[in-house]
Parts: sequence; C-alpha cells; structure tokens
Amino acid sequence: MTSVRLKIALAVLALVSIPLAATLARPADNELDSPAIHKICADFNDSLNNHDAHAVAMLFAEDADFLQGTNHTNGREAIELRLGPLFARRGKNLRREVTLQRIRFLRPDVAAVYGEYDQSGLMSQDGTAAPPSKGLYDWIVVKDNGRWLISVWHESDLPTTPPAASSAR
Repeated sequence: MTSVRLKIALAVLALVSIPLAATLARPADNELDSPAIHKICADFNDSLNNHDAHAVAMLFAEDADFLQGTNHTNGREAIELRLGPLFARRGKNLRREVTLQRIRFLRPDVAAVYGEYDQSGLMSQDGTAAPPSKGLYDWIVVKDNGRWLISVWHESDLPTTPPAASSAR
C-alpha cells in the first residue's frame, strides 16, 4: 500500500515538475522583447533625424498620444500632421540623440520606456537658431500583433541654466 502511494506521489510530482521546469528554462518575455523595444527607440531617433514625419508616425499605435508641455496630439495621423510642418520649417536642421535609460515591463505586452535626449538645430519662432537643449521622455509601448508600438509619447525639455555671471572685483 505504501509503495502504491509512493508511486502515485512520484507520478504527481513528475507531472507538476515538467511544466515548471519548462517554464523556468524558457527566457522571460522581457528578455525576448527588450531588443525589439531598443530597436523602436533607434528607429525613432533615425526617423526623427531624417525629418521623416511618416516614418516617425508609423512607430505609433493608431490611437497614440503625444504630450509635450501643454500640447496634446491624439492619433498616429495627427502626430504625422504635427511633425510634418515642424520638419519642413523650424526643425529642418533638427538633430536629436536619444539615450534609452530604462525599460520597465508593466505586463508582458506593455512597457514603460524612460530616456533622455540632446537636441540641436531647432529654429526659434523668429527664425534664429535656438540653443541646444536637453530633455526627458517617457513612453508607454504596447505589443500589438507581435509588434511593439508607441502608445504614449511624453517629453519635456529640461530647464536651461543661464551662464554664471562673472564677478568683477
């Protein structure tokens, strides 16, 4: 009787252990998806620096949000329409270098992405060269049909520090 219970216990243990071992042996989803998110960041940077509003917009979900200061743009098409005139005028010499700081998976198909950027080549409203600037961005990216897309793009410029006044003595 004891040997029958032992055999049943071993059989149950084996049945439970096999799926557990397979799960532990499989890489975590974020290990597989992190390179794809790094790629979307690189593609975004390249498209922005090539002043290609359509290519930038195609990295976004259909219902994406772009928030910058008090400006809010909703939808992939509206984002493209917002960027097109910027690239044609004030941003025709825009250069931005984006540095990805962190990816945090909220769910297997949703991640928060944090980064910073250095920007130059932007023109002021009056047509003069704007000083180089730095800023922060955070995205929410979603995996839709196996493809990572930007769902929320929020960016904010960091304050510029005026040059220190020299003290004449």
